[in-house]
Amino acid sequence: MAPRIILYVLIIFLLSPFQAEAAAKRIVSLYPGHTDNIVALGGEKRLVAVSKNDDDDMLPDLPRFSAKSGAEEILALKPDLVLTRGLAERQNPQLRGVLERAGVRVVSLEPPRWDDFAAYLRELAALTGSDPAAAESKLKKLRGAIAAEAAKKSKGKSPAVFVEATAKELHTCSPDSWAAKLVELAGGRNAASDAQPVRKGSAIAPYGLERILKAAAAGEIDVYLVQQGTMNAADKESLAARPWYPAIKKIKTAVVPEGELSRPSLLGLEVGGRRLIKIFYGE
Repeated sequence: MAPRIILYVLIIFLLSPFQAEAAAKRIVSLYPGHTDNIVALGGEKRLVAVSKNDDDDMLPDLPRFSAKSGAEEILALKPDLVLTRGLAERQNPQLRGVLERAGVRVVSLEPPRWDDFAAYLRELAALTGSDPAAAESKLKKLRGAIAAEAAKKSKGKSPAVFVEATAKELHTCSPDSWAAKLVELAGGRNAASDAQPVRKGSAIAPYGLERILKAAAAGEIDVYLVQQGTMNAADKESLAARPWYPAIKKIKTAVVPEGELSRPSLLGLEVGGRRLIKIFYGE
């Protein structure tokens, strides 16, 4: 092959989309869900920093950044990819521009809905050096395993489950939310399936004390789950201290970390799904 043709082919290869979209080797994750999924897909060695909102035991030796951290701190780690989400970008609108001018790729991926999770995993896998098809297969197998375990434990019973998303004004999870879908996968029924989200696409829905007390009195709630996290600091003690607690005292109650109940991740799906099965049906 003539030298000029070899040079031409080499230039085309270097400028090809494949090269531009090559998997990152030094990744900063600014959203815990991205971190969880990268780890679940075997890419933890590519992470050089994670979010301050990540669980304390998640890669504790790595630096942690808040959504408002400065670009200089991030650039000091020489990342080739920063993964973020829309909420974090709105909290720090200048960050993307500074990072991109420094040659760092910034990709914003929104926390996916239940039915969109496979597509999200494929995209994340491609970005982080994992096999997209294997990532989707892992999701399918995990969901199948949890559903099979729930079916075995339930023996045909399906408890009615109320999820308290926030103690303030007693919001619950919307029927299409990740939490509601996980409850169903683990064998439960959403006791608030008639709840309307606060806005289109929102994961939470107002419910109110009156409707909860009415459902409890009618025997329409078998399990009362408290989602504990940034939106709800409630625990079993504070739940028991509420003046209306006697109305649900005979109902099984449990506190579940937000990351296990509402965070779209393979790690949350596995740990949260099996925790719910244990809550619903015992050991």
